[in-house]
Amino acid sequence: MLLWLPNLLFNMVEYISKPLSHSLRLFGNMYAGEIIFLLLWMMAGAGIFGTASAVVLGFVWAVFHILIVLLQAYIFMMLTVVYIAMAHESH
Repeated sequence: MLLWLPNLLFNMVEYISKPLSHSLRLFGNMYAGEIIFLLLWMMAGAGIFGTASAVVLGFVWAVFHILIVLLQAYIFMMLTVVYIAMAHESH
């Protein structure tokens, strides 16, 4: 009877931490990918060789980035499904 308050606090931590971890993880992954794009295109300021290498490496990174985005979408979808399934379990 008296344990409802600690139980509520533990559940609130759980309810807040899952979306927060999702959003921070997604932000970090997106930010890192865009920073790599920016660093590659900054190579273009190094002259003709820098521009040529930035274009080639930028294209390679763009293809790799698309594959990473698809993998992240799958992982976040699965995590969301697992979290929703865990929320509907009966104890």
